[in-house]
Amino acid sequence: MRKVVQYLFIVSIIATYSSCTCNRSSNTLPKKEVEIKKSEIPVNIIRFEKELFACNPNNMGTDLEKLQQKYPLFYNVYYNQVLNIPSMGNKEMQLTIMKDFITKKAMKSLYDTIMAKYSNLDFLQDDLQILFTNYKSYFPKKVTPIIYTCISEFSYSVFTATDSIIGISLDKYLGTNFIYYPSIFQEYTYMIPTFDKKYMAIDCANVLAANLVTPPNDKSTLLDKMLAEGKILYAIQSFLPDKKINDLIKYDDKQWKFCVQSESQIWAYFLNHNLLYDTKFEQFKYVKDGPTTYGMPKESPGRVGAWLGWQIIQAYMRENPNTTLQQLIDLKDGQKLLTASKYKPKK
Repeated sequence: MRKVVQYLFIVSIIATYSSCTCNRSSNTLPKKEVEIKKSEIPVNIIRFEKELFACNPNNMGTDLEKLQQKYPLFYNVYYNQVLNIPSMGNKEMQLTIMKDFITKKAMKSLYDTIMAKYSNLDFLQDDLQILFTNYKSYFPKKVTPIIYTCISEFSYSVFTATDSIIGISLDKYLGTNFIYYPSIFQEYTYMIPTFDKKYMAIDCANVLAANLVTPPNDKSTLLDKMLAEGKILYAIQSFLPDKKINDLIKYDDKQWKFCVQSESQIWAYFLNHNLLYDTKFEQFKYVKDGPTTYGMPKESPGRVGAWLGWQIIQAYMRENPNTTLQQLIDLKDGQKLLTASKYKPKK
């Protein structure tokens, strides 16, 4: 029976699969709390990887101590969580690990590749100016984070430990043609198109937005998870309104087209399978990254449930245009939000 339902789902999508645009003119952004000029928001990018690789291997202990004193918050996050070097234990062993990290041939080669591609980050400076200006316009009491660039040995893209710092691992943005990505990410090749510099600011916005939204718990329904993801995507859209909309969820044009043209069929699939109010942990598969979304045709991208949650959030904001971004984020009752959105996908 399940195969029959899925077959009908695929057929109905193919029947409606035609041209679309990657922007929706009906998108409504929330009103800002305050108006802030870009010139009023400082953007501070610290090239931590340059200072780390400038350390003298023969004087590693002293140089690292100076670096730690200069950037205590970021250094500890980078040292303990990103490089996963234990803070407790033999200090000589810790220094040996750091010395090996910056002197081994592969790492030096990676560093040189990064320096050749990112001798300056002017493009990022411009994007962050827009991001932080809008972020502070919606949340004036929030601090403007300091950006630290670094190398994580392909472990992270963007990370944070406090509201005041964001780390960007430049080795995760070397472009889709970087020769070593296919071997490093053998099981995750679908992610390689996202290892592009155009996603740096979007990933920073994602970190800021995710910190604003209360994550679902083990009692949350799939609808709650979809709406939480939708709120994050809507916040990213509000922070970076000039970005191509499908880039905000890291869909290419074809993937976005699939979702737009198949929206009513996707919604019907969730309803017909009684998924919205399911609290089973495995329902997370409908909102997480992947080459495709479970139960959907192979043409579908991952995170279709998150995309659908985003559409519901946008519908809610169109129906309730005086709602602030903070008020939207504070809405906890998923069913009330869905009802108030009057969401109904076009057929």
